[in-house]
Amino acid sequence: MIKNKISILSWLILFSTLLCADEKITLEFLNSKPRSIAKDYYIWRFLDQNITSDQAELALAQVCRMNKKLFLKFAKKIDDKGFKKSAKCLQAKEFLDKDAECIEIGLTPYKASKLSTQEIKKLIKKVQKEYPLKAMILKTIASKKSFTLLTQNTKEVFFEVFNNIGKNYRRQKLNHKLPKDFLDEISKDERFNQTVKLITTDLKLENLQKSILDVNSSHLSSKTNFFLFLNALRHKKKDKALKYLDISDKKAYYRFDKDKILFWKYLVTKDLEYLYKASESFDLNIYSLYALEKLGIKPKNIISKCVNTHKKSGFDINDPFEWYETLQLLKELDKEQILELSKYFDSRTTAPHEAFLLEKANGYHKHYFIMPYFEYLKKYDKEKTILILAIARQESRFIPACVSTSYALGMMQFMPFVAKDIAKRKKINFSLDDMFDPKTAYEFANFHLDYLMRHLNHPLFVAYAYNGGMGFAKRVLKSGLFGKGKYEPFLSMELVPYDESKRYGKKVLANYVIYAQLLGIEQKITPLLKKLTEPSRIAHFQK
Repeated sequence: MIKNKISILSWLILFSTLLCADEKITLEFLNSKPRSIAKDYYIWRFLDQNITSDQAELALAQVCRMNKKLFLKFAKKIDDKGFKKSAKCLQAKEFLDKDAECIEIGLTPYKASKLSTQEIKKLIKKVQKEYPLKAMILKTIASKKSFTLLTQNTKEVFFEVFNNIGKNYRRQKLNHKLPKDFLDEISKDERFNQTVKLITTDLKLENLQKSILDVNSSHLSSKTNFFLFLNALRHKKKDKALKYLDISDKKAYYRFDKDKILFWKYLVTKDLEYLYKASESFDLNIYSLYALEKLGIKPKNIISKCVNTHKKSGFDINDPFEWYETLQLLKELDKEQILELSKYFDSRTTAPHEAFLLEKANGYHKHYFIMPYFEYLKKYDKEKTILILAIARQESRFIPACVSTSYALGMMQFMPFVAKDIAKRKKINFSLDDMFDPKTAYEFANFHLDYLMRHLNHPLFVAYAYNGGMGFAKRVLKSGLFGKGKYEPFLSMELVPYDESKRYGKKVLANYVIYAQLLGIEQKITPLLKKLTEPSRIAHFQK
């Protein structure tokens, strides 16, 4: 059976029709490709061409996952009044001249908070009859007693306003203690998980934080219980904090989160038993690395390179559809079949693909810290090389033809607008498909990291900026996080408000330590973490 499936993969590779860099994207090309995120990316590019409404509609029928950026492009091409109206409403900044439907579609609580009371009153009159919920949301936002009105209203109004309004509005108008009866009611709703996160990660919401110190959390998620633990710990309620942490532990699924909880139990109680348990984890993360380092134990499950030959592979590493077909095939295979398939990728150019399959086959208990396409990194200094490797491993596992749901491209997962900007600055001829080439991906990463490293002198902060943008990194560093204090820098690392960047930063930091050691640098996790609380942690921000 496995031989048949490998034969199918070989056939797909043989007859693949990868788009040439300068070739126009056609419907024929799209029709030949499987429905996937990669195909959505090419549809996104197809919509930038001079096409007809009918052609756009044919492309629309092939979309795998619709998102806002794709929807807005379709709206420009398709002759459909509904599409065009929805797009205009979603992008609108002024609403006084819009009808009720458009206000319902495009006026978010955040946008409404920027309007004057008189403007909101006019909008309420427009939506009152057709959209009474929107009218009540607007009335609450405009009220001088918005917090009182919010806590006397329905759960729908509360969550729509509180979870979607800007942080400045929450600080100025909503930072009051929640009534117990109302808190008991809203805490049973799944949307309360987001509410707790917003309250906990904003250091300015002291009154709201105090009001959730005793919330019943048995039905809330592991992540929310962890936030409640952090909140109680910050307010010096150690016993309550540990109770929330125990609930978080029971509900945690991923090994990463289990290790994080063990680490915090050690940090709060100083009980070495938790450190020993963390050191036994099959996962490699900042928490297990910290435990291993403190206990003087070397990790045993790091593999620095695959055992592969130098033969050539028939697999086109630059084609995102070939990798998509491989991922689809993996869903049907068991461990032994995956190990068998990995032999197909036993070559220098497909080492990342082989490592990906071997990690999956071994249940992620073995960790491949490979350095593929290293010939393109030799001209960079060691610090830059380590950062590039650490980021590439987290971004794509070094798969050259990765395409994300947001259309980030290649090994280094550059957004198209960032890639185009770098190409412009480098003054080179460029196609977005060039990002699927490992050499180009590394060159662009080197260029981009030059900029980030001029402003930030710690790999964690560089990782925040790489993932969330320099503006995000600046906001984090100016928010009051990463200073002196008990449980620092660990507390600040958990209070970074953007979940993706928070987890991403931790992953890159662990990769950074391991790659530094593999490249002969005596880099340890503990001094690297300690540096986060030093005044020199931030390089100068240029104006």
